[in-house]
Amino acid sequence: MRIFFISPNRLRLVVPPLPIGLASVVAAVKDEHEVRVLDFMFAEDPLGQVRQLAAEFAPEIIALSIRNIDNQDSRNPESFIGDAKDLVDLLRKISTAPIIVGGAGFSIMPREFMDFLGADFGIAGEGEGAFKEFLAAFTGSRDWQAVSGLVWREGEEWRLNPVQRVADLSKLPPPALEYFTPELYEEAVGSAKLPGMIPVQTRRGCPMKCIYCTTPLLEGRRFRSWEPDKIAARLAAWHERWGLTRFYFVDNLFNCPPDYAKRLCRAISELKLPLKWGALINPSAPDRELFRLMREAGGGFMQVGNESGSELVLTKLGKGFGRRQVEETFRLMEEEGIAYSCFLLLGGPGETPETVQESVALLEQYHAQMVNLTVGVRIYPGLALHRIALEEGVAAPGDNLLMPRFYLAPAIEGWIWEYLEGVMARHPNWIF
Repeated sequence: MRIFFISPNRLRLVVPPLPIGLASVVAAVKDEHEVRVLDFMFAEDPLGQVRQLAAEFAPEIIALSIRNIDNQDSRNPESFIGDAKDLVDLLRKISTAPIIVGGAGFSIMPREFMDFLGADFGIAGEGEGAFKEFLAAFTGSRDWQAVSGLVWREGEEWRLNPVQRVADLSKLPPPALEYFTPELYEEAVGSAKLPGMIPVQTRRGCPMKCIYCTTPLLEGRRFRSWEPDKIAARLAAWHERWGLTRFYFVDNLFNCPPDYAKRLCRAISELKLPLKWGALINPSAPDRELFRLMREAGGGFMQVGNESGSELVLTKLGKGFGRRQVEETFRLMEEEGIAYSCFLLLGGPGETPETVQESVALLEQYHAQMVNLTVGVRIYPGLALHRIALEEGVAAPGDNLLMPRFYLAPAIEGWIWEYLEGVMARHPNWIF
């Protein structure tokens, strides 16, 4: 079967993200089907290329990956779903092939996306196995109920099948980077003016209970992982094939569980290759030995997911750690010579001018290379923050949350912007 995959994302926030999820789905089917992939990120005329490839390839299935819903900026919100709708409308005009939609953004609100986009099918959740199931049903039984996470039309309603996550990640092939010009992603810079990095996933799942985060919804709460030596071998293979040296581990909790992270660092060190990499560190488990192993393995730039420096706000956000662990993480990072950035997610439940100032004062005691500021917390359906927003009247039960909606604590709403202008004047490396 001829399958035309499209990644329409062009957002270069921090660094341009190679679509590792779509690359994994492509890898799962490329040996059994004829595939073409169009990545919009570096395309000069992406819509022109869509028309050209659709005409030349004559696809039998068009698979569209939706990564970003909006820019998550409460002051200047920008939705990206209109562009996705325009793309679907164009595909309808130039091809009769059924359109199936998936991706992380889509999986958060699959029914809402299907209503808006007018696609034929969708897949919510992990796509490697589900897309293979869909292709088998499409060419055979048409038993849509047997396809994990499939969104399909039954009469006037969208049906959403239960999501089955990949139980054994070791059975998946490596992501098919060869379809996505990885060398361009490593050379390109994004909004943070940092050099590009190639995404690597070592595990899926997150047991944390942050009230606003969609990761447990997408990946589940149970950790699943690849063996560290397999990940190291993957890095070595990519280095040999494309000369790649900079990587970013996209795991939501790189340092958890710590024993796994230490094994991974040792496996990378044993490669003895000139690799540099970054990851997201959760302050719940500061560990000097792990940080030392990270540095020795090439871990040169980390992001610390602290979000706040206020004990009250950390508790309200459901972070699972407190101010003491945040400070210990910063201190150990600096003592081990690891550069890091961190976050302030301001405006969640319980936030006041005093808690904001408390967070700023804490971060001013340390030496983060960059502080990423966010004001207002994006509301997604079904999460704990959504329930709070409903109770407080910030959102209504019938609201379509495809359009950006934010929780912003009333106590700081009229005060925060002018205050942050002063903070950013003191700290040019604190950015929105």
